[in-house]
Amino acid sequence: RPRTPLGTHGVITTKERPSGGYVSYTLLRLLNGTRVQVQGSGKSKSASIRQLEANCTERLGGTDTETLSTTSPLSALLDQWLPRHDVSESSKRIYQQCIKLHVKPALGNVGLNELTTPQVQAFLETQTPGTAQTARALLGSAVSMAVRWGVMSTNPVRDTRLPKKARKEVRALTDNEMDAYRQRIVEWCGGNAMGPARGDGLVEIVDVLRGTGMRIGEVLALRWSDVDFEGGTITVTGTVDNKGGRSSKPKTLSSRRTIVPAPRALEALRRQWDKPLREYCGEVVFPTRSGNYRTVSNVETRLRQARGELDIAPHDFRKTVATRIEEQFGSLAASRYIGHSSTAVTEQAYLARPEVVPDYSSAF
Repeated sequence: RPRTPLGTHGVITTKERPSGGYVSYTLLRLLNGTRVQVQGSGKSKSASIRQLEANCTERLGGTDTETLSTTSPLSALLDQWLPRHDVSESSKRIYQQCIKLHVKPALGNVGLNELTTPQVQAFLETQTPGTAQTARALLGSAVSMAVRWGVMSTNPVRDTRLPKKARKEVRALTDNEMDAYRQRIVEWCGGNAMGPARGDGLVEIVDVLRGTGMRIGEVLALRWSDVDFEGGTITVTGTVDNKGGRSSKPKTLSSRRTIVPAPRALEALRRQWDKPLREYCGEVVFPTRSGNYRTVSNVETRLRQARGELDIAPHDFRKTVATRIEEQFGSLAASRYIGHSSTAVTEQAYLARPEVVPDYSSAF
């Protein structure tokens, strides 16, 4: 007798239950060749067969693996996905927090065979814009892995849409704004009456941010081996975590790059090199008093205290650098310099709109 074709079932057997109703059985051959028993029940014989057919169709939505089955809860998939997701440790912590606080409480017990696009869309619309964006990104990636593994046949997250939000205008700082910000930092540093002088290195950090467009985590992860004073370059090779450690993996593969900074950045690094603390702190360019890497949260807190009411954040320097490079050399040059994998992110979130559009009329 020929084998049952993949994705089909054999003869259906129906029995009447002593307590009433009917139950139907069959052997279904999954897409990996395995045969499993599937059943359906109903008040009538035809109803039980219809339910059986529906259960077969649902079961063929994927193939069980050693770690996941088609009926596993979404929480089990997320537990398998997160350790395998190749992103920086800081990004993993953001995803882990979102999964713990938002995704698992709302969708964690939903079976993979039960997850639908309307269900995910309804969840996203109950979240804040930032949480919805993070949740959609992680859910889309996790379900894509399930599809690759064959546990799910389609990705229901793909057709969802993020709730509309007012897009914040990209801000590029003027020279006067950046000078005023730096002056606030200068005045704040060392201004305490008791204890060690506060804010050591903050002015140099600001000058490097302004002269490179690097992420603040990349600046804090700099080692002296990454700085070439003779060649006038800086190589971005890592980022810091929130525990005073350093990761040799930047945020993305494109983030690993060698750039030629503005003179002010190299001057700041030379000042940092000349400080007496350097010989005791080894390779760390901006060390804590104990010689460890500074954390982003700690430095950003100090900068907020120092800037006072000025509405300027460290990331604004990065957007300013990207905007000014794009104005002279185009979006591709800006994207490569600040370490984006494509121009799409640069154009969408890092380039300020010019007040007056340049004169292109010669092309008419």
